[in-house]
Amino acid sequence: MPKKNPSTAAQRARQRQATTGENYTTALRAETRPAVPRPAVAHAIFSAAGEGWAPIIRQAERELREVWPGHPVPYWQEKFDDLCWKSVPYDAAPGVHAVIFRAIRQASVTCQTCPSPGRKRVVWVGLDWGGMPWVKTCCDTCYYMPPAREIPGWRIQRSEYQDLVDSYEDRG
Repeated sequence: MPKKNPSTAAQRARQRQATTGENYTTALRAETRPAVPRPAVAHAIFSAAGEGWAPIIRQAERELREVWPGHPVPYWQEKFDDLCWKSVPYDAAPGVHAVIFRAIRQASVTCQTCPSPGRKRVVWVGLDWGGMPWVKTCCDTCYYMPPAREIPGWRIQRSEYQDLVDSYEDRG
């Protein structure tokens, strides 16, 4: 007979099997699987920082040093999921825009948080001050959208959020 207060995953799986008739292996997998995977890094507004985009930025800066010696220090930023170099001069040396566009294309298919392949996702940023939806490039592991009940000061309606998803997310 199963214990009333099981303490291990195996005991909880046996109890679940006894009460629902579910297969023990399936019940054990359900008991040991984390409830909701959360990313290790919280998403931030305008931030181009992250292990996924860092190699792309370093490569672009190496190429910029070759095609444009003495170039201004790049200020990399993220906006609507795109990596961008703020205030690049229009009269920059030939090849500069090609380097920047190549970095943007690579970043658009790479998760910003880890080097896995990613796609555009609407995420919630700024949970400490109430937050807002924001578009980031994420893989399935790093993507996390908390349920509405976990978002303090939820100010956006579900239909508005769905409109953002329909407008900005890549279907992959």
